[in-house]
Amino acid sequence: MKRKTIAVLLTVAMFLTMACGALNILTGGSAGTVGSLWSDVPPFAGATKANIDLPLAAKIAVQAIFQGKLEFIAFTTNHTAQDVQNFYTVDRMKASGWNTTETGGCTGSSTDATSTVQGAGAFCFFGKTEAGKDTGLAIIVAQDDKTKQTQIFYVRIDITPTPTPKPQ
Repeated sequence: MKRKTIAVLLTVAMFLTMACGALNILTGGSAGTVGSLWSDVPPFAGATKANIDLPLAAKIAVQAIFQGKLEFIAFTTNHTAQDVQNFYTVDRMKASGWNTTETGGCTGSSTDATSTVQGAGAFCFFGKTEAGKDTGLAIIVAQDDKTKQTQIFYVRIDITPTPTPKPQ
């Protein structure tokens, strides 16, 4: 449970970093650590795989905490962040095998005349337990201020607790 809380807080931090338009300029970007979206994650129609990377600070923090136990892939779309958020419902994800009831689905922000948030975005977190393995899925959505496209980062995290040796 503690690792799940850390995972949620960390992905929220990634969401906030991206909402400010901070992309990983220093590393030149990459299309992620996997070649395609996982079969148990419904693809957002019309999204195109993108050659963008997680923000540098978030990437370092995630890798330090999870020690290489994460994978990600990025996409862009002309649809709004709200459209992406509306697509990834708890019911849709349950139908795809994401079964942890502790995760709250999606939350987001939008840019309007009354908003103090810089840019529209969304953050979704889902979990599943299968064969003794706990997996978290963060979907981080942000609008790129320059291209006006919506970026979708899918981050899959192995959150299975590491067994601790019993004292003898």
